[in-house]
Amino acid sequence: MNLPEDGSPNLLGALALLVGSRVRASASASVGAGGALAEALIVLKDQPGVTAEWLGQVLGLTQPGVAHLVRRLREQGWVERRPGADARSRALHLTTDGTAAAARVLHERQEALTALLAPLTAEQRHQLADIARVLLHDEVADARSLAHLCRLCDRERCPQCPVHAGYLELAQD
Repeated sequence: MNLPEDGSPNLLGALALLVGSRVRASASASVGAGGALAEALIVLKDQPGVTAEWLGQVLGLTQPGVAHLVRRLREQGWVERRPGADARSRALHLTTDGTAAAARVLHERQEALTALLAPLTAEQRHQLADIARVLLHDEVADARSLAHLCRLCDRERCPQCPVHAGYLELAQD
């Protein structure tokens, strides 16, 4: 029961800010620029061939914002445009350098999160993982919200993703 004297909502909020700050800092440091650049690399690694419009929706960017982001990704040599699904669209794909940059982002993110978890016992880490699975399971409404929530996830480290499982259950209904 969430009584006023229960500090868990406040603690969860503070923890979310701490985790978010550490992940953003590690991702930005790994590519030498702000978080949207790092997030775009991971999204494009996991969903090659999406359009700039789709990428912008996942990252919550305006059309000018995503145009600027794609230009920066191309200037870094991390993304190339290829013909899309129809004559008007252009699909975004990581280059070899872009794939290496995405790997750096995921490595630095993993290091930052592992450091945060270091004070916990194995049992506490297991409990935290169970709690996170419950909280994340029902948080997606469609493929874009799935991509948004997992935009900095290392999907290879989470083979039984609760967010994806919730999405699949939603799609079956």
